[in-house]
Amino acid sequence: MDTKLPTHAPAAAAPPVWRGLRPGVALFLFLFGWLLLLSSGHTYTSDEETMLAVAQSLVARGSFALEPDFLMNYGAGGADGQRYSRYGPGQSVMLVPFVVLGETLAATVPDFARSFTVRLWVSLLPALVTAATGAVLYAWVRAMGYRVRIALAVGLLYGTASLAMPYSRTLFAEPTATLFLVLGGYGIRRATWQWWLVAGAAAAAALAVKVQVALALPALAVYALLVSWQGLSATTLRAVLGRGVAGVAGAMPLIGLYLLYNNALFGNPFTSGYGSLDPTAELGVVWTEGLHGLLTSPGKGVLIFSPVVLLGLVGIPMQWRQQWRESVLAVLMLLIHLAFYMRLNYWHGDGSWGPRYMVFVVPFLLLPAAGLLAWLAAQRKPALHALAGAVVVVSLAVQLLPVLANMNTYMQLSDQYTRFFTPAASPIVGHWQLFNARLGAWLVRYLPPTNTAVLRDGFSYSEGDRKQGELLPRWTYADATFWLYADPTLPLDGRIVVGDHRPWPLERAQFELRLDGQPLADVQRTDLTGEQIMWELAFTLPPEYLHTGTRLTLHSDTWNPTRTTTDNPRNEDLGLLLESLSLTQGDTTLALREALPIPSVKRGRRDLWLWYYDTPNQHLLDHWLWYITVTGMPTAPMLLHIALYGGLGIATLGLGGRGIWRAWHADRAPPPPAEAAL
Repeated sequence: MDTKLPTHAPAAAAPPVWRGLRPGVALFLFLFGWLLLLSSGHTYTSDEETMLAVAQSLVARGSFALEPDFLMNYGAGGADGQRYSRYGPGQSVMLVPFVVLGETLAATVPDFARSFTVRLWVSLLPALVTAATGAVLYAWVRAMGYRVRIALAVGLLYGTASLAMPYSRTLFAEPTATLFLVLGGYGIRRATWQWWLVAGAAAAAALAVKVQVALALPALAVYALLVSWQGLSATTLRAVLGRGVAGVAGAMPLIGLYLLYNNALFGNPFTSGYGSLDPTAELGVVWTEGLHGLLTSPGKGVLIFSPVVLLGLVGIPMQWRQQWRESVLAVLMLLIHLAFYMRLNYWHGDGSWGPRYMVFVVPFLLLPAAGLLAWLAAQRKPALHALAGAVVVVSLAVQLLPVLANMNTYMQLSDQYTRFFTPAASPIVGHWQLFNARLGAWLVRYLPPTNTAVLRDGFSYSEGDRKQGELLPRWTYADATFWLYADPTLPLDGRIVVGDHRPWPLERAQFELRLDGQPLADVQRTDLTGEQIMWELAFTLPPEYLHTGTRLTLHSDTWNPTRTTTDNPRNEDLGLLLESLSLTQGDTTLALREALPIPSVKRGRRDLWLWYYDTPNQHLLDHWLWYITVTGMPTAPMLLHIALYGGLGIATLGLGGRGIWRAWHADRAPPPPAEAAL
């Protein structure tokens, strides 16, 4: 077994060292561009909004305290009576420069779109840290003695085909904490006191971002011992103690600051926003359920949501002399996290794509994939190459599914445990189905088939069973317009039932039907209740009135529940409640379709959060470019931000791709010795 420690390259090797850095830099640029172009540009949970609110408070007031009117997450009561985030301060501190950037660029948009713009630009952080993690993995694999191609492949797999990609689209703390954990592991692998100083600081930074990463520290401690191991000897003892002191020295400043933070905010250095942590209070799940859920369940399993880790698991015994330390580290990381989370009531960490608590483990599981890739590269077995390629393609496809639909939207439409354990209800299936349904609905809007009536404009959301796709009943606004795509050779018989439910003392509604903007004559009105509340409107349109896109409008005066009552928060100018609609030509009934109106983007924190995923807002994609085009902001600022954000992504993707291409084709010589690796 190879126990030789890696050492520093000699000073004379400076030019090759710089050239060796270039592939890693290219990988970082490529991954950053890739992730930025696929970004959502928004938050998904109250956790993310809380960390963002703290960053905004730091920028605006220099304080970690939440604003008094912050209602999305109540946080924790501080020693001074103010409310503070329950989450570590690290993510919020790192968000500060991006909040400043977002607030600065938000000056170019109308007031109603400022909050949207801030979130768009703070989404740079998760893309940056995920790309950086991929670059550190590249350096780590090179330090293990593998050639450039293998190291680039591992970094690319992490940033494009693993769970890291969908989490780079969120403001969760996991991507940032993962970067610091991986940097800590790489620092240990370099096996010098200077790098162990970095490793200690990185481990402390990870704790400040998310305290739960403490689970990973025992595995890293074992890895540190393995890296320093030269047998039971004084040499091993000196290496462990000397480097260990450096690691502790690197960690102490940040740990000290974190303890001071806890003491200042919560009155005790060992009390975080979570209170005095007692993990046993959260235990209660049968361990087999949690284990199946985290590993292989269709709704949360890491092997289902990130199949590429199979390459790492298969690679654990391969190239053993070269990567045995990393293989042991990967196994320890997996077992420790499974052993802890499989008993927790909240093992699924929901409000997320796949197993959120396994995100920390993924980069470590990919390290042994280097051994498998090196072995495959030396084999002339097309079937094995095709099998590995298929795993990568499937894994990449799974990571792209969150771009098709907001994960919160699907959660609204599905039962939690059915979603976790029923294959047909898995988010992997559900997101594809939701996208197909919305794509079909948008095609109906612009390319409607014959014998269709489209709810085009002037309607509120459906109050029917949304899970069953019921479009009625729903409230109308002042002018609710149907576009009719009927057979122009036949008359059309219509029957509409509406309800006038405005409260006393408001007068009854004044309403009429209009055809292509003109009042429709010969409409038969029937008072169904005798109280002028429920009305049936019956009419017949002769063939000469019909054409492609005939506009039938229900016009009425409006009332606003918020301004009219004291207990109804619905702030909309409503007309009538459309109860039912029947349009027939002979034996054919026109199918009712929805026109997918999307309101302008909201300014309030919670209203904006809902705007992204609430089911009435029929967003076609969960993607920043889609959202920015439907915000309702003027064309000039919209194009400006598309150019800035998209241009940054395209530029870095292109530069990085060019660098990777060159490095890949330049790597034709035998692999360099481990001591020259970066």
